[in-house]
Amino acid sequence: MIISKDLFLLGNQDYLRLPKDEKRVMGQTVTSPDNKRVDSNIPSLPPEHNYHHLSHRPLELVFSGVSVALDKRPILKDVSGVVKPGELLAVMGPSGCGKTTLLNCLAGRVKLDSGCIRLNRERLNKRWKRKICYVLQQDIFFPELTLRQTLEYSALLRLPDSLSREQKMSYVDHIINVLDLSNCQHTIIGDYMKRGLSGGEKRRANIACELLTNPALMLLDEPTSGLDSHAAFSLMSSLKRYAEKEGKTVVVTVHQPSSQIFHMFDKLLLLCNGQTAYFGETNKVVDFFHNIGLTLMPHYNPADFILEQVKGSEEMREKIIAASREARSHPSYPPELQPHYFSNANSICDKYHPHHHHHHNNHHNLFNYHHHHHIQSNGHVHNTSCHCPKQSWLPTPGEQKDYTTVVPIHTPPLGYTTVPVKDEEECKELCLDSQSHASSSVSSSYDDMSWQWPTSFWTQFKVLSQRNFQEARPRMLSTLNWVQTIGLGIMAGLLWFQLPRTEEALHDIQGWMFFSTTFWMLFAHFGALASFPPEREVINKERLSGAYRLSAYYLAKMVGELPLTITLPAVYHLISYPMLGLQSPTVFITLLGFLLLNSIVAQVCMTFVR
Repeated sequence: MIISKDLFLLGNQDYLRLPKDEKRVMGQTVTSPDNKRVDSNIPSLPPEHNYHHLSHRPLELVFSGVSVALDKRPILKDVSGVVKPGELLAVMGPSGCGKTTLLNCLAGRVKLDSGCIRLNRERLNKRWKRKICYVLQQDIFFPELTLRQTLEYSALLRLPDSLSREQKMSYVDHIINVLDLSNCQHTIIGDYMKRGLSGGEKRRANIACELLTNPALMLLDEPTSGLDSHAAFSLMSSLKRYAEKEGKTVVVTVHQPSSQIFHMFDKLLLLCNGQTAYFGETNKVVDFFHNIGLTLMPHYNPADFILEQVKGSEEMREKIIAASREARSHPSYPPELQPHYFSNANSICDKYHPHHHHHHNNHHNLFNYHHHHHIQSNGHVHNTSCHCPKQSWLPTPGEQKDYTTVVPIHTPPLGYTTVPVKDEEECKELCLDSQSHASSSVSSSYDDMSWQWPTSFWTQFKVLSQRNFQEARPRMLSTLNWVQTIGLGIMAGLLWFQLPRTEEALHDIQGWMFFSTTFWMLFAHFGALASFPPEREVINKERLSGAYRLSAYYLAKMVGELPLTITLPAVYHLISYPMLGLQSPTVFITLLGFLLLNSIVAQVCMTFVR
């Protein structure tokens, strides 16, 4: 079997060389930034800087046979679907049907009981965390920070060190302008105690934080909940354009969309009792229900209609689920969702390459889509892995051009034909041919997926320290804290006022020392304990997205709150010590040192325990 020079297997996905002035995304030709294409009001990368480190190759998401149970109660049962770059998949169903659980599975946050999830034919693992953004249904932020501060700290933590601070701030400005957040960028986030951003602004801010990394796969849990119809339509329109123009894979859960929003979806996954009631193109769901005797009335919202059906009687739900199972045997059903699709293809490759897995682990994904300057000029790319699909894409005659740009494709692009691999012999030949191009030049290639963290430990520590100080500053400058500290210092000074320099007075001095150390130890102890619950959800969200190390947060937390920990005890000591009648500067400094050390140790111990 002859494999064209323009086709090669790279990082378990097919790549094609296209002319330098255009790229194809989902069958559409979009001009490159060199040709100054018209702004589509989506968060594309600003052209004034080199942002190739932010861009990720498009991802094809395939999940097959996903099943999850909680306390032996099934939540999801044999749920399958596939989303290609440029597509918008909607997950719909009544409350409690498992929509959020499915998103948690796709984000790698819930362990599967059975089934598999693959991104570009690779199993989902920790290396993909920074390639996936997960917008939670709850808008979780630090309430004391402004919107701009929130985005700046997120950019400094989640964008790679290869970008300068000016480039990161430029991209923050771009995201703020795109999502129309300029008027509220200096407003605090706020909470139920303090007035801040509105509900719609918080939702857009939540999405903005995730768009900073320019993710290849976006997962959004109920993005339109709590928004009015206009805001919901505007948000979904932006997501639709973002998916199409940038070749992103977008998955959203929606509860009850309007008819306008419903028709934006490319694909629909309808869940019923944790099972698949329908999966396929959105414009065919009405025909699916019509074929089983459930006809949509004229001028009726299709979304409301299908939700009413899956909320019907038990007999009706079983009928819909049975029809969905029967549809899987139809020839048009995606082959990727058939049982053992990937295992059959991989087993054939393994049969002819017994050392494939060892080789794959050592040199996995050494080429990057946005580092195509490593590709040799002869048009060949040295591949180190092989996962045979059941089809390969070959260029049609007459498409040979001067190729200078590499663009990944996951579906048959415009002007290309499908050539199936008919039998095991052809798959064997394809595997052997792809392996024959292996070369030592692979070891010099760079792929950012080999790095677990986007920034260094020092960068994470520095940024988190600044953020923790910024977040703790309102507590440090609290009027209540200052009144309490000054009042306590005066009270302690009056109780032990002008002690005589006698042996009997030593017990009184010891009493003052015991009171001072005990009070400020408990103050630091419970202060650290009280500061953690409001931060827990934010830290969990950022940690699950792979933003920073836990050790960096722990050290930054202690350093960031250090001014609060030492300032108030020092003020107390400055007030109470002179009132005792003690005059020695050495004793003053020694007692102050012990008091501050006591407070710091108490804070560190409580920070560690929590």
